[in-house]
This record gives sequence, C-alpha cells and structure tokens, in this order.
Amino acid sequence: MPNFAKIHNAEDLRRAAAAYLPAPILDFIDGGAEDETSVRNNRAVFERVRFRPRTLVDVETRSIAATLLGKPAAAPIGIAPMGGLSNFAPAAELAMARACEAAGIPYCLSTAAGISIEDLRRAVPGARLWYQLYVFQDDAVNDGIVRRAQDAGYDAMIVTTDTHMGPKRERDRRNGFALTLERSPRNVARVLARPRWVWDVLIRAGLPGMPNLAAHAPEATGNLAATKYFIANRRRAFDVAQLRALRRVWKGKLLVKGVLRADEAVQVLEAGADGIVMSNHGGRNLDGAAAPLQMLPEVADAVGGRMHVLIDSGFRRGTDIVKALALGAEGVLLGRPAAYAVAAGGEAGVAHLIGLTKDEIDRTLGYLGCTTVDQLGRDHVLLDHASPGRNEPGL
Repeated sequence: MPNFAKIHNAEDLRRAAAAYLPAPILDFIDGGAEDETSVRNNRAVFERVRFRPRTLVDVETRSIAATLLGKPAAAPIGIAPMGGLSNFAPAAELAMARACEAAGIPYCLSTAAGISIEDLRRAVPGARLWYQLYVFQDDAVNDGIVRRAQDAGYDAMIVTTDTHMGPKRERDRRNGFALTLERSPRNVARVLARPRWVWDVLIRAGLPGMPNLAAHAPEATGNLAATKYFIANRRRAFDVAQLRALRRVWKGKLLVKGVLRADEAVQVLEAGADGIVMSNHGGRNLDGAAAPLQMLPEVADAVGGRMHVLIDSGFRRGTDIVKALALGAEGVLLGRPAAYAVAAGGEAGVAHLIGLTKDEIDRTLGYLGCTTVDQLGRDHVLLDHASPGRNEPGL
C-alpha cells in the first residue's frame, strides 16, 4: 500500500501502479492506438483552454455537488466503465464501486467486468450503479444482459458504439499481449519482477472471466474463452434503428458512448436516448481522432440542453473537469486515473483519487469566483484564437 500522504495527483498514482504491475499490464493501461497521437492530443487540448477568473466575489462557502442524469451527486464526476480491471488488482470493480458509494458518485460497470451485475449490486446495495453495454451479434445475449441490469436496479445504460472495429494497439502487439500474455522469456521475467501482483492476482484471486457474458453464452466461460468470444462476436452493424429498439427495452436513462459529432448527437437525441458520453475511448481505438474536449462546444450548442452530455478521455485533474463543465458538459467520467488508483491501492487508492479530484474542483471554483458548479459557463474560459469577448464553438 503506498504512502498516500506522498501521492498528490494522478501521475503519482501512475508511478505507484507501475511499482505494482508487470510492465505489459501497465502498457495495456497506458497505451493507445498506432502512433498514440490521440492519447497525446487528449491531454494537449487542456492547455489550449485558459481560465478567466473573477476575484471580487465572496467564495467563503462553496459546494461541488452536481446533478448527473437527473439525480444528485456529491461531485460532477463518476468512474468510467473499464474492462479487465480485475487483471490490475483483485476485485477491482468492487473496490471502485465501494469507493464511489462512499464518495457519493456513480460507478459504471463494464460488460467486460470480472464481477456479475447481481453480485456487485448485492455487495454495494446503496451505490449508484450504471451499466456499460457492448453490443453482440446475438440479440439474446444483449437482451439478457440489459434485462438483468434493469432488474438489479442499475439506473443508466451506456451503450458503447466506437469499438466495432478491432483496434491496432502496438504496445500490446510488441508485448505479445493479445488474447492472453505471451509466455516469452522476456514476459515471464517482467511478470516475476512483480511478485506482489503475481500473488494477489494470479495465485490468490485468479484471472477473471466475464460473468455477464458467460451467463448467456456458455462458450464464454473462463478468462481466455471469454476474451475470444468478446473479440469475435461484437456487432459491427449497430445503428439508429437498433438504438431505438434498445430504447424500447431499457426503462432507465440511456446514453450512447463514443459520440464526437454534433450531427450524430442530434441523431441520438431523435432516436430517444437521454444523452451521450463524448469519448474517443482514451485514444485507444482510432488514432488521430479529435479529442472530446475539442468537440464539446460544438456538440453542446447543437443539442442545446435537450440531452445529458457527459465526457471522458484525457482527464487527469480537477482543473480539467472544470474546463469541461464550463464548455457545456454535465459531468466527467474518469478512466485511466481510476485504473492507476485501484492498482496502486485498491479501494483506498480510488478513494484517494476521488478526494484529490474533489479538492481540485473545489479549489478551482473558488479561484474562478464560483460557489457552485452550475455557475460555470463559457465566460470562465478563453479558447485558442478567441478574444475574451467571443465564444467560438471550437478549440
């Protein structure tokens, strides 16, 4: 367990995770597609948004409480869905959900999670849980998963639409990390160099399967079989008609994850969905994709407050989150930082990350002359190539 008194940000958590994880596992978290230009750009765009603070304001009393998908949250953040988390730390999804429950923010469980929909709900009965759906070729699998999430009281379904093609992640290919980690002498040495991870994950917990798939597809039982099924059976033909069909089945909030275009956001709205998660999958799929933050003002203008707009990809600090809120997002989902946190320190690591992030959001609000997050607007930021009196729709 790291000394959290010396961990001040997401990069510190990454270094702590690097001391625990075998190098190929860390590369899986860190890496992106091809030349990783999208990964780098996701971070670079934050430097192109500057704050315009107000100082002659009473900010003695502040609140970072927010409304996410129509319900109260202690902060305008949640934890993004991430598959394979239990490869990073034992019972990682449960650790994240517990930390989120304690912090008063939502947690989104992935289709590729190592814990079932029902087991997670039983373990954290008071948590606010969302479910992320990858759509498969077999409609019986999709329908079964959706109905289980509904029965278990998950209050939002987030369907991911940007992963219908298999990405080319070159770090993983160089590491021999495909369906499983290649047992080369180099990889064996790198795994054995992290004996604590070997004991925690390989020996004590065991590599996880995907129980939410296995319940409907018996051929997806076990870690390797589940990964094979997951890769081979995803649907590449999910379209607006199928989104409408999903809308008829799912009774809670329905969001589409992976939208970066204003015209597609309007399509999603017209198909009956409640919102979108603007995302380029953290730069892990299409290299050269625009950063969600770049597209946020254009999309927010197009939907005009008629739908929920969440965002992820590249967020590391509370200042990043405040910039997104000022540009029109309702909330931010944290991905890689939470993966580092759970690997570094399990539930305590995730709780520490959430605490750091809340503190940075609060501090930034005060500097901007705001006492609540709903006071944020575009007049609090200055975009590249925009004079202070203009609010251009792009970065």
